[in-house]
Amino acid sequence: MKILLADDHALIRSGLRSELAALADAVDFVEAWDADSLRRIFAQHRDLDLALVDLTMPGMDGARTIAVLRLEYPAVPLVVVSGQDDTRQVRDVLRAGASGFIPKSAVGHLVLPAIRLVLAGGQYLPPQLIAALHQDEQNSPSSTDDVESTADLQRAQAAKQAADSGRAGSLSPRQEEVFVLMAKGLSNKMIAYQLNMCESTVK
Repeated sequence: MKILLADDHALIRSGLRSELAALADAVDFVEAWDADSLRRIFAQHRDLDLALVDLTMPGMDGARTIAVLRLEYPAVPLVVVSGQDDTRQVRDVLRAGASGFIPKSAVGHLVLPAIRLVLAGGQYLPPQLIAALHQDEQNSPSSTDDVESTADLQRAQAAKQAADSGRAGSLSPRQEEVFVLMAKGLSNKMIAYQLNMCESTVK
């Protein structure tokens, strides 16, 4: 498994490496520290399985940068890890195609379950942000902005569908076997037994 960690603070990257090392028997990390190195790593490493990206690195343009990366590399799940978690920003990065949003304040105890959900094809948001987004939608007056927001949402949904198709098409035959058995409801242990492989490999 190869994971991109993009943050301009080496300490954050180090902490993420420690947390994510438990995801698989062998995890290869590549790192970026600004927008230029982020784009370069994406271009050089076409076999990335996951990208964790900070929004406030030098040269970043917030959700716009995320949208560009999702369009250029739709098969790579991208999770935003940010110290800023206002609901407008969260909504923007989700519309841009991000597979999740993890506040840096919650990195220690949320990273592994969040990333496992994303790698399984889901989208992750902390419960408090889900509630805040819902509250914002309830309180927002209808306006012409809603029309633009709806169009943005439709474009994001189309981009997500394209990304899902790209991800499915990039599965190896063995991964497809695991996926089919998972879809049938088999547990990791049962899949491992049926395919004669280690449970950790199934995970």
